[in-house]
Amino acid sequence: MSLIQLKGVSSETRSDNELIQLFHNLNRYFLALGKKEGKHLMLQTYITKTGIELDTQYTLPLPALQDFVDAYTAPFRNGTFFQVGYSIALILKYREVDEGIERMSDLLSLSSTLLAEYDPVIMGLEESEHGALFSQIGRYFSLLINGHEKDVLVSDTRLGDAIIDSVTNFENYDFVENRPNRGGQRFATTFDLRDYPSGGTYPGMWDEAIEQQFEFTLVQTFLFEDRNKAKDKFKKHVADLGSVERDSKQTEELENAIDAITLATRRLVVITPR
Repeated sequence: MSLIQLKGVSSETRSDNELIQLFHNLNRYFLALGKKEGKHLMLQTYITKTGIELDTQYTLPLPALQDFVDAYTAPFRNGTFFQVGYSIALILKYREVDEGIERMSDLLSLSSTLLAEYDPVIMGLEESEHGALFSQIGRYFSLLINGHEKDVLVSDTRLGDAIIDSVTNFENYDFVENRPNRGGQRFATTFDLRDYPSGGTYPGMWDEAIEQQFEFTLVQTFLFEDRNKAKDKFKKHVADLGSVERDSKQTEELENAIDAITLATRRLVVITPR
């Protein structure tokens, strides 16, 4: 597995045409990954909103500058400032380790090129002043799982075990409860998309969620399907929709997708947000 952190794009400073072009570029990136690895690759995307904690004190000689700095940094100290982050995890199925490393290196090279507009940063290892190695991926997944970042030392302990600093309960059907050793209870829920959004998709459809003033993590899982399997699933979905609403915009889009698969012009991705 590899993890790529991306810099977000401010929708207020870009035109709709630019945002739509960025969307198409990102979609081409997903299609390129699917064409290269197909069902051997799974993607997870993460949108996180986390509070910024600032404990550094700044002292300036001029009172006017000191007042300005105090006012500017106040939201970072009292928990009222939040930061939105974007990341993509590449999860590759392989048989031999060397072969897997080589294929993952190709995927990361492709990602660096096609995601250049988002200033991608590939997570790896970092060394402390004492020579100890820490996992940047471990620190990030500690944030996702435990609700806070912690340094994860690279050692004989499996990374998945070293990350855990909480107890997670999957007993309930419709939600997951997480109890970290630091901080209060956290909850998650899962969704399986069975239909298109009733209002269609449009630029900025996630803006309302991102603007909420609390911490959250939105995870989406992307699974690549073989062409024939995807075609069969789309045909079944068209039949199911047709029995309910007959011909509609949705059935027309699905029919077009089936034609595209038949002509081998597109590798479709089945997306399951969770």
